[in-house]
Amino acid sequence: MHDNRQQVMSSAIRQARRVRRNTGRLMVSALGFGVAYFFDTDNGAARREQLRRSLRRTVATIDSVLAPEVGDPPPVFFPLLRGLGAEEAEPRLTQRSEAS
Repeated sequence: MHDNRQQVMSSAIRQARRVRRNTGRLMVSALGFGVAYFFDTDNGAARREQLRRSLRRTVATIDSVLAPEVGDPPPVFFPLLRGLGAEEAEPRLTQRSEAS
């Protein structure tokens, strides 16, 4: 048991450093395993293709869930599209006549 705040703080700092170091080690280990798993010479191509299909299904599911409903107003992405060079996608909300 710790007697004062300084001992408690130093113990907490040591524990936090140990956790951070171990987390880094686990992440590097997982990354190495993932590379070895997906770039295996025997089954790696099939695993990568299965991963691509799974990711496409996931993206399609998320896209369908986040799709706007029939009564929802259209999203306002036109400033973003203009920055990407899609000027023709800009809506014409109001038309001013030459008389006004």
